[in-house]
Amino acid sequence: MTVLVHMAVGAAVGSFVGGRGAAFTLGLLSHIPLDVIPHSEYEKTWLEVTVVAVAFGAMLVAGMGHTTAFWGAVGGAVPDVENLFWRMGLLPARRKMFPGHAPWLRRFVPHGRTLPARHAWWQVGIVAVALLVAARNLVA
Repeated sequence: MTVLVHMAVGAAVGSFVGGRGAAFTLGLLSHIPLDVIPHSEYEKTWLEVTVVAVAFGAMLVAGMGHTTAFWGAVGGAVPDVENLFWRMGLLPARRKMFPGHAPWLRRFVPHGRTLPARHAWWQVGIVAVALLVAARNLVA
């Protein structure tokens, strides 16, 4: 799943709770089922890093750094830092620790098979719904 999906779903689940720590934890936990679902990934790491940086930057500029939605988004994105380090050659695959990423945990939490990019449209739908949920809870 793209990091943007993890951020949006993390923001949505985080927006339901009152504390930053709980929001971060829910965002982190939301990462696992999303990785189990078959999905497409960005092929260009630099593009995904840019999109994620812009999204977090926009949240900070909008004054959302103190919200539980922001901290849920951070929790949702954090596990993919190890994937970034792996793609950069800084972390061997065998050293990954997060369920769905770690080869030694895949028998318990399998990572969803990779789909071609043409299947990414439904990830756009997940992001849209998650952002609507998060926005609704921020206003409420």
